Amino acid sequence: MSGYPDDDLGVEVEVYKNTAQRDLHLHLFTSDETSARPRGAILFFHGGGYGTTRVEQFERQAQAVADAGMTGIVVEYRVRPEGASRDDSVDDGVDAVSYVAANAERLGIDPAFIGIAGSSAGGDLAIRATGASNHVAAVALFNPAANSSTAEFIEQQPTIVFHSRKDSIVSFDSVVGFCNAITDCQLVAFDEGDHGFFNDEPAFSETTRQTVAFLETLGW
Repeated sequence: MSGYPDDDLGVEVEVYKNTAQRDLHLHLFTSDETSARPRGAILFFHGGGYGTTRVEQFERQAQAVADAGMTGIVVEYRVRPEGASRDDSVDDGVDAVSYVAANAERLGIDPAFIGIAGSSAGGDLAIRATGASNHVAAVALFNPAANSSTAEFIEQQPTIVFHSRKDSIVSFDSVVGFCNAITDCQLVAFDEGDHGFFNDEPAFSETTRQTVAFLETLGW
């Protein structure tokens, strides 16, 4: 597994964790404009059933967050073909958030405004990492592997969920149950598209726009 980071996204890269399998990296998307105050940041975790590495999946969303004056962070984490369990992947997520919080001043990030995002299995990772971290202030989920039982990992964090009514992998009803069990959850339903619908237009532009607006509404 040499050669990581496996994708050159054209931005600054930092190692946040050393593991027996490989070093794990953060891909940092930041604004070119100088900010008078620390920025909010959101960490993105790709989907893939905990079985594949797709670091590039959230590249465009992370750039959109940076264009809005915040920091978008694409996170590498270990997956099953590397001998990692789901718990290992979640531990990587928690450690990524902890690294950003510990290095917030150097990175120009406000540690009070660190969010987490993910799709499918990456959404499950984001949910579980939120429950195991003291640093997550907001959650954004894209067709997450979620149901009412995983809602216990989200406490008071404002949460936005994008899901298709036609998702054949994770039923829309499952995500409705998840969102209904959370204190502050906004479910944005789409009538068209299967699992992964948000990767394609017009859903990509709309979910990205609403993600940025969601963070800006929180004062990020």
